[in-house]
Amino acid sequence: MEIIILVVLLVTLVLVIIIAIINKVYNSKVLNHSEKNKLVNQMNKNFLFNDVVSDYEVKKHYDNKGNYNKIEPAYVMSSYIRNNIVEFSIIIDKVKENRLLFEKYKDEIMHIVSKPTNMNYKEIKVPKNIFLMKEKKLIKKTVLKPTIDINLYVYMSYSSAKGQVNISKKDTFNFDDIFTSFESISRTYLDKETYEKLMLVERGEVSDSLRYDIMKGDNFRCTICGASANEGVRLHIDHIIPVSKGGKSNIENLRTLCERCNVGKSDKIES
Repeated sequence: MEIIILVVLLVTLVLVIIIAIINKVYNSKVLNHSEKNKLVNQMNKNFLFNDVVSDYEVKKHYDNKGNYNKIEPAYVMSSYIRNNIVEFSIIIDKVKENRLLFEKYKDEIMHIVSKPTNMNYKEIKVPKNIFLMKEKKLIKKTVLKPTIDINLYVYMSYSSAKGQVNISKKDTFNFDDIFTSFESISRTYLDKETYEKLMLVERGEVSDSLRYDIMKGDNFRCTICGASANEGVRLHIDHIIPVSKGGKSNIENLRTLCERCNVGKSDKIES
């Protein structure tokens, strides 16, 4: 019984090797004799597509659940584009150029593929059906695949201070989503909805941890009048250059103000 199993295994192995050799021979012959594939290769040299990175990632972690709940992945996407507006302007132009050129490229590919394959199959010793099947696969590999779409992945997460609550949300945005957002935030005057979303994302960058660090650095006192929470005032984190004027939520642009000074300052920029 063991001898029979061994013989079957050996025969199977030999058949696999023979099939692999025949396949390799057929592939080589199709590669050398396919006029269609040669035409596609020649045509590829005439089409210069833009090199574009197709995938982008944005990851945001929040220690403040209120910020996490208020901010949607779409807002983060728009904010990311706005903060990299020049880069995305170039990316969008390149993808648009690729799309237009690809339409022309596909038409020419179809013109080549639709032609009948004239071949003396007996002379090259490859069955017609096998030649046509392998030629089709070969051309599929030869055809250029330019970047005509891009994806921006947004991942958002929240963790409570003691790690008892861990939640997340995510979304994927394609070229059309990115282009629509880019058009919206590229205007000289933002519409109210877009403006509010962008401001929400930027203010959401002030985490509880960063808030504590700023207040500690200011000795838990208002940097204008010197009042502290011990005197019954409510302390706020202020953007020195307001978010509405392009200010960022980084440590250099943040300070402690009491509620009265913060309201009085409003969105002014101090000299």
